[in-house]
Amino acid sequence: MEALIVLLLFLLAGAIALVVVVVKKNLIMSDQREQLVDQIEESLDVLDSCFHRLSHNAEVNVLSDEPVIREVMSDIRRSRNAVLAIASKVVAYGSEPEEKDDE
Repeated sequence: MEALIVLLLFLLAGAIALVVVVVKKNLIMSDQREQLVDQIEESLDVLDSCFHRLSHNAEVNVLSDEPVIREVMSDIRRSRNAVLAIASKVVAYGSEPEEKDDE
């Protein structure tokens, strides 16, 4: 009987130690998540300003019919669309469920 109590106490101590480690790691990951969200928001602000410049440049009519210039303009448009697609996925992934309902 005493051996069973000692074993149960040992398992309880192990479980408590494991919970402490998991909680510490969870807090660290939560801080890292907050830093990641802040970095993503800053990056999205930079991408937004670049998008506005690219959008303006993509709308400008090109007077040259050279294939290289047309290809560059096409690449700018595709890049703009790719940035928008990525930004929309990141914003949708990072938002809380309550924010989705408000929209």
